[in-house]
Amino acid sequence: MIKSTFRQRIDARSLIVYRNIVESILLKGAGVLIGFLTVTLTVQYISVKDFGIWMTITYLTSWFSLVDVSFGNGLRNSLMLFFDTGDDEQAKKYVSTLYFLSGMVALLLCVVFGIIHFFLDWTLLLNIDSNQPALINTIITYTLLSFSIQLLLKPINSILLADQRASAVAGILFFVNLLIISIIYIASIVLHESLLVIAHIYNVVPVLVYGGVSVYYFRTTYSRLGPGITHIDVTLIPKLITVSGQFFFLQLISVIVFTSGGLFISYYLGSDSVAPYSIANKYFSVLPFIYGIFITPYWSAFTDAYLKQDTAWIQATIRRLNLICVATAGLALLMLVVAQPVFSVWIGTKIYIPTSLAIWLTAYVISFIFLSNYNYFVNGVGQIKPLVHASLAGIVLYFPLNYVLFRFTDAGATSVVIAGTIWNCYLLIVCMRQYRQIMTRLNHKPAVYALQD
Repeated sequence: MIKSTFRQRIDARSLIVYRNIVESILLKGAGVLIGFLTVTLTVQYISVKDFGIWMTITYLTSWFSLVDVSFGNGLRNSLMLFFDTGDDEQAKKYVSTLYFLSGMVALLLCVVFGIIHFFLDWTLLLNIDSNQPALINTIITYTLLSFSIQLLLKPINSILLADQRASAVAGILFFVNLLIISIIYIASIVLHESLLVIAHIYNVVPVLVYGGVSVYYFRTTYSRLGPGITHIDVTLIPKLITVSGQFFFLQLISVIVFTSGGLFISYYLGSDSVAPYSIANKYFSVLPFIYGIFITPYWSAFTDAYLKQDTAWIQATIRRLNLICVATAGLALLMLVVAQPVFSVWIGTKIYIPTSLAIWLTAYVISFIFLSNYNYFVNGVGQIKPLVHASLAGIVLYFPLNYVLFRFTDAGATSVVIAGTIWNCYLLIVCMRQYRQIMTRLNHKPAVYALQD
């Protein structure tokens, strides 16, 4: 449809991006709806207290999922060069070596989590109020082990993204969420209320789906890239670790800032205070999620444009994305206006959402989407050292800022949102500055790009 309508106006790279956007809209749009229904079913199936506990566990496990993302981002940028040159042999070595690294990290995490289960009381560490602390500790360990196993299965996402097939990644996630909500619905009918059942559903389904998807793609579309022991190249490990190490650090910082809100709230206020924040965050995160549909394909597109030194396309794209951000900010303000009526219909009277929390989440969302444009560009071209240094300096102040807000103000759960908004604005300034510097020195040789920095 896009090609026939704008045949003379859209270049090949943009056409690929738009195709991914259109396909992803359907999949991720359905995913948003499923996400809301999943929350509703989960709250109805288990108590509000257990729901708050499960959200706390979810925030904890998201800290460890960054290992998969950081390794995958390093592979994603490298594979872009190999896809452009058709060097399948070198690509196969990188894929095999990445799976080897991911497997070693997954095994190490499984051993560590298995050992600390006998020595660490997670309920005390996370300030979780439960009359079954032994069960909660078991569920947390079980969930962490599941995430560790997923490290070995998710590099297929990076291969798809490097091949500019973001919609395929969205399709996998949609299928995972569809299975989860279907099983929760069945469980709510045939089984008694149980947090352990929820843990089984969320932990087992992704492992089965990603395992099956990986086997399918490596036997069909990417059979030429299928990982094998004989193709593991240990000499590539230092290069992968160097590139992935920087992405790892950035992801670590991002996870601490963007997904640790529930953990901070649980630590300072107790797990009972996590539920209102989780519900409000779920509502307002719709916009970053939808905007992610637009911005995700641009990572690899920026990489391709950088390799080919297409500065005109990059500048025009950034301007277009900023205009989309302005429109998205207007939608965020509209969501704020109708927030309380939506909460009443969606959740009912079981959970109260403060208006101040909704206001600051709106500010957080607006700052986040503007940051995404420049952050994706900087990550896509691989020039991330300045961002690493800036993040290191910023995170030193982030924890004290949260402490001051929680201890010396009446902001309550809103404290983490205020701190996160300040963080977004800080990084936006850093990334915009990096963007301008990159554009002024875009005469670097493409051949040395893939693993630099």
